[in-house]
Amino acid sequence: MEEHFFTVQPEKINQGHFTLSKSESNHLIKSLRGNPGDIIWLLNGHGCAFEGLIESVQGNTVTGLIKRSIPDYGEPSFEIHLVIGLIKGSRMDMVLEKATELGVRSIQPILFDRCVKNKLNFDRAKRIVQSAAKQAGRSYFPKIYPLLDLDQWLINHAEESNILFHIKGTNTLDQIVKIKRKLFNIIVGPEGDFSDRELTRFKAPNILNVNLGSRRLRSETAVVAALANLNQILGNQYG
Repeated sequence: MEEHFFTVQPEKINQGHFTLSKSESNHLIKSLRGNPGDIIWLLNGHGCAFEGLIESVQGNTVTGLIKRSIPDYGEPSFEIHLVIGLIKGSRMDMVLEKATELGVRSIQPILFDRCVKNKLNFDRAKRIVQSAAKQAGRSYFPKIYPLLDLDQWLINHAEESNILFHIKGTNTLDQIVKIKRKLFNIIVGPEGDFSDRELTRFKAPNILNVNLGSRRLRSETAVVAALANLNQILGNQYG
């Protein structure tokens, strides 16, 4: 059987054995034709992966033996947290999916002044994140925080290492190598860009203004470009 990843709730691992949920069991049985004796990979979403041996396939339930556990499977030694303005429809879905695949630890949706959309379907968002984490083989599923406005978010995060991506940014990502930290918040705005008020709020010592080139990028494109580049830089620095 090819390598496949399945989610497993922490409480469904007990005394060295696992039990898959009904939906995961059905996927394994009906789509992948899983059988006793097959090896599968389990992800608990909290930072640990498990190599599992299927022992029993009974109706809609798959159970088996945990052969070994691997902490921080698929996770880097640094943390990137995404702060993203709400954007419309499938574009927000893409941000959730690609940000998860590219390793963010959390996603903070922000209701910026010029956001066109003002609500997020959190159940749908969590399903997208979980599916993307499984596809990428990540043991940690990014947390999606409740919707905030910028001022609320800055109260708790203004002193952290924040990177604002904006076409008028005056710095490049290479400069973050000088910041000897392993945790960064990256900030990307909505379709309507940041307001003048918000850009003024971003003029703080711990917010590095970065541009991704001379072209104006869609929000979802900026997220992918920023994360891909930041992952490479931090990966070279910290491994």
